[in-house]
Amino acid sequence: MTSRLILFCLLLSSTLLAQHPKRELRGVWIATVQNIDWPSPRNYNAIKQQEEFLNILNSHQQTGINALFVQVRTAADALYAKSNEPWSSYLSGLQGQAPKPTYDPMAFMIQESHARGIEFHAWLNMNRASMSTKNLLSGNHIVRQHPEWMVIYNNQHLFNFGIPAVRHYITQVVKNIVQQYDVDGIHFDDYFYPYPIKGAHFNDDEAYAQHKLPNESLADWRRRNINLLIEEISSTIKSVNPRVKFGISPFGIWRHKSSDPEYGSPTSRGLQSYDDLYADTEKWTKSGWLDYLAPQLYWGTTHRVATFGPLAKWWSEHGYGRPVYIGHAAYHLSDQWNATELSKQLAQARSLNQVQGSIFFSSSQLTNNAKGWRDSLRATHFKHMALVPPMLWIDSIAPTAPHKVSLLKQSGNWTLRWQAGEPSLDNDPPAYYVVYRIRRSEGIKGIENAANIIYKGQKNTFIIDASEIQSGHGFVVTAFDRLHNESPAGTIQWIVPNSN
Repeated sequence: MTSRLILFCLLLSSTLLAQHPKRELRGVWIATVQNIDWPSPRNYNAIKQQEEFLNILNSHQQTGINALFVQVRTAADALYAKSNEPWSSYLSGLQGQAPKPTYDPMAFMIQESHARGIEFHAWLNMNRASMSTKNLLSGNHIVRQHPEWMVIYNNQHLFNFGIPAVRHYITQVVKNIVQQYDVDGIHFDDYFYPYPIKGAHFNDDEAYAQHKLPNESLADWRRRNINLLIEEISSTIKSVNPRVKFGISPFGIWRHKSSDPEYGSPTSRGLQSYDDLYADTEKWTKSGWLDYLAPQLYWGTTHRVATFGPLAKWWSEHGYGRPVYIGHAAYHLSDQWNATELSKQLAQARSLNQVQGSIFFSSSQLTNNAKGWRDSLRATHFKHMALVPPMLWIDSIAPTAPHKVSLLKQSGNWTLRWQAGEPSLDNDPPAYYVVYRIRRSEGIKGIENAANIIYKGQKNTFIIDASEIQSGHGFVVTAFDRLHNESPAGTIQWIVPNSN
């Protein structure tokens, strides 16, 4: 083989690996507020709600999604049973009323997601206590219990983050979820202080006068309130269960370069989350309070004010050792975009070092195959399975290799079997196994190619399709823990000539 041909093959191999990375978070937001994604409007039957969620989940599994971000708290309410806040009205039509027949939606969703090898992140709204001041609120709702904690703004009840008891209350809501449910992560969206409305005043004057530091401006005080809240939530999560991830999905522009020449993004117009929402994501990541960022880059690749590519590059460079998952506006498939636009965004995101995945808003555009985007994901971008990247600062200890790996032919079927290896150094049991079909010419390096993955699951047996049994190929099993650390490979089981 000539050197030119070898170079071409290496370049082709690296290109294919970039197009189909083995490690990539592939997420989707499932919005429950106003029944955007689930449950569907006026679906107040618990059995039908479960059926509907399973249909959504199975569709996403077939698409290659490996992480769900499900909204379980929309406005100081709960889509889960073990909560001191009232049941969400989106489940039963009446706030405070349990779904019928009774079930725990979040426990159900977690169980079914994990059974399919999909992470479950509990997504909570932080600032909203009611969708409208005209909403009928249950007797135990926090607005009724603590009206002094609220600011009425844009005809909604919003939490006043300047009150220490408010920050503690929200932290306790998070703590309860981490204690009671087997979640993979806690997730907040872009709502901190509210988006500004011309002529409207967010009246936290009294709290500012009472709690500000000497000579502290209103803006700095508000940012400090959010910083204190994020730090308190982060430390609480890690004290209860250090394996639970904590991430935030901020507005896509932190600050313009014109506002902050050293750290600002290459933008000059539009809202800035630091100045307008008082969200200092730079501080949160630099301080190590977050495990990931998922910026909402909801503008196109040719947008004149906020162009997708330069902003994605900026966020990639501002992760400070934490992964960045790009938030894509799949909802624009219902108006101005086509699948080609999202394909361009995905390619640009994958070219960036710190970007380790993408999350789409929202679920319905994928399940409904808006403009063929779901088909495009299945046929091209997500053609091969991807595994969630590990977070080594949380857990870097991998399981030991599976042992007693065997490949046997019984009654015409080939079955691969293995057993769990010895306990790992941290005694974490294997959470799932992956089987690779590799060519002898690849050797063990074949496990880095996502196209070679043929099984991911919790069982320790796998029946191999007859079409996969070919001379010159073999099968490799590795074990993964809950945080997706991969073990060394078990013994390779090669197909010998004429064995089929």
